[in-house]
Amino acid sequence: MKRFLNKFLEFCKNTTVRVISLLLILCLIAGYFIFPDFYKTQWHKIQSYYYVYKGDKGYKQGKPQVAINNYEKALQLHPKHVKARYNLANLYVAYEDYYSALENYEKALELRPNFMTARIDYAIVLSEATFNYDKAIKEYDTAIEKAPAWMYIPFIIDNKKTYKFNKGVAYYNQGLAWRGKSLLYGEEPYKTRKYLINAVDSYEKALKILKEYDVYYNLGIANQLLKRNYAAGRNYCKAIEKEPMNYEAHYNLAILLKSMKKYSMSAEEFIKAGLLLDAKGDSNKTRYIYDVLNEVSQKLALDNEYEDMVQKLNDEEINGGKVTYIGGKLVITEEFDKAMFKNFKTCANKEMFFTEEDIETIDEIN
Repeated sequence: MKRFLNKFLEFCKNTTVRVISLLLILCLIAGYFIFPDFYKTQWHKIQSYYYVYKGDKGYKQGKPQVAINNYEKALQLHPKHVKARYNLANLYVAYEDYYSALENYEKALELRPNFMTARIDYAIVLSEATFNYDKAIKEYDTAIEKAPAWMYIPFIIDNKKTYKFNKGVAYYNQGLAWRGKSLLYGEEPYKTRKYLINAVDSYEKALKILKEYDVYYNLGIANQLLKRNYAAGRNYCKAIEKEPMNYEAHYNLAILLKSMKKYSMSAEEFIKAGLLLDAKGDSNKTRYIYDVLNEVSQKLALDNEYEDMVQKLNDEEINGGKVTYIGGKLVITEEFDKAMFKNFKTCANKEMFFTEEDIETIDEIN
């Protein structure tokens, strides 16, 4: 009796599975005939994901045209694929087809308005490629306002750093757009000053998040253009601390010190900028820097400061570190290398910029 009962249950079980499977197949077949468009759309989506995969693979392999072709195939099958739109836009930027890039960024943002990275990239192209500064500035504001809220779930997701970083990038690039706009109004000082003040405001907001060389350096430029010399000097010194071996901050600081008639300090920074450019093999810029240095040296000679500066530089070379000979060749020791790096990392008369303030302050302009 027990054996018979087990066989009966097994038969029922197998029959139930078969019946359910058959009903599912019949439902799928019936659904295909009743809702053909739905099934067709889902099949196209599946195909589009495959082409996006191939596009990503082509992009990683350094085959941009292969990537573009696959992204376009994916979008023909599924026009609302946001990732394909965004990646395609980025590739058009690489090909300098900026209007096609803008079109695809716009379509991606229509599908996902809070896509912060896409909106920032869209604004960068608007500003730097088409010089549409007004629209770019608005897009940066929108990127910050519509940014998706950051989430933190222990051991699962923590996008706070990414959210803050993107926000800092938006403010920084907005500062660049304001400065770019200020250049369009060179004959209208009031507007130029107003837009530079806006640039300073955006850079300072970026600095609360991004303590990076580029932010300090560009904030220095904006303050220098506003003739806020001490603020500009502080910014350049901070930039130099971040990247001592980048000639630009040294050069701009040298120009600033020259305008302030601090000729010995200016000469120090010109020398550093010249040495860094010379090491890169940029002879044209190096020659120009040394031409300006000669002009500064003449000012120093008139002020009887030239000999003091030379003596100071010689003292730094003697005390800064050591060189030695190995196999008849001159070799810089690690001690000398560290001393040289420390010298480049310290801007001329840093104390002056951090203890004194500008007499004129930025006026609030509404």
